Amino acid sequence: MKRFSAVVALVMFAGVGVFAQGKVDEGKAAYALHKCSTCHAIGGAGGKLASSLDGVGTKLKVADIKKWLEDPAAMEAKLDKKPKMAMSAAASFKTKKITPAEIDAMTAYLATLK
Repeated sequence: MKRFSAVVALVMFAGVGVFAQGKVDEGKAAYALHKCSTCHAIGGAGGKLASSLDGVGTKLKVADIKKWLEDPAAMEAKLDKKPKMAMSAAASFKTKKITPAEIDAMTAYLATLK
């Protein structure tokens, strides 16, 4: 019985890993779809208009990453140095139709950037 429980737990854990990777892949696709690399760079690839996203998963809590995607104006208001309107995430997001599912997926993706 103990062996069976261990096998079930292992299979369940592996399934969670696959689901998480699927969510990360969806987030990477949404990042590309919404052309986030126009302003942001990851691994040296992408724009220089906004901060690099390298290490964002270490610098910010998951909840803060999500908040940046849900309400960038509120997060920008907390910054010591405010971005110029043309370069603000809040201004950019007004033209994008990012769904809640895409926000969740991009949050998962960005949280992996350590």
